[in-house]
Amino acid sequence: MSGFNQRIQHLSDWFFPSFCVQCQSVILTKHCLCEHCLADLALLDITAHPNLLYRPDIVELFPDCQFDRLFACSWYRAPFDHWLTQLKFSNQIHYKKALSLVIKQQLEIYKLNSESWPDIFIILPLHPQRFLQRGFNQVAQCWLPCLINENVDFQSLQRTKKTQAQSSLSKAKRIKNLNNAFVCNTDMTGKTVAIIDDVMTTGATLNAATMALKHAGAKQVWTFVTCLTPLEH
Repeated sequence: MSGFNQRIQHLSDWFFPSFCVQCQSVILTKHCLCEHCLADLALLDITAHPNLLYRPDIVELFPDCQFDRLFACSWYRAPFDHWLTQLKFSNQIHYKKALSLVIKQQLEIYKLNSESWPDIFIILPLHPQRFLQRGFNQVAQCWLPCLINENVDFQSLQRTKKTQAQSSLSKAKRIKNLNNAFVCNTDMTGKTVAIIDDVMTTGATLNAATMALKHAGAKQVWTFVTCLTPLEH
């Protein structure tokens, strides 16, 4: 940043201060969490378990995963459940910045500890009708700022079936609800593809997307999610 731009930023921070979404202390405009609140967040240790599918408690919760590798930032608990709910249903943008900050930090650690890396990243698409109703894809809002240097594919995976909201369904009904919900219209032969979602509750949505990509020839499918839903949810 040039000296002039730095002065402008300092003036902006002085006249229009920003506040940490957790403790409300004054922070720089470009941030949304103070360093203390960021450090206090209960994040999953992705250095100890680079593939969370091998972590015993997670295997027990999600025994039927069709994808090959799992990354997540945290459990779906406070404050993440509040941030994601407010973003998804009330479009509270300041929570998007907080989530993106956490995702970026965890992704950088994950990439440094991974011997291989996906060829393509795909943010799980909404059905067109649902996208028009909501007006935005909250997963894309949080994750795209963290994928600037990655190959992000917006076209290959399509959601062709308008499904019921998964939150109101049992595990068995979620699986049935998602039958043939996705189609991949690109040859993925030999590629490692990463699919991205905000919350993994049973894995049914991610499994459905995985099967569509493997049907199109994907060698491996990795899943990247912001949060995992714990048993008590």
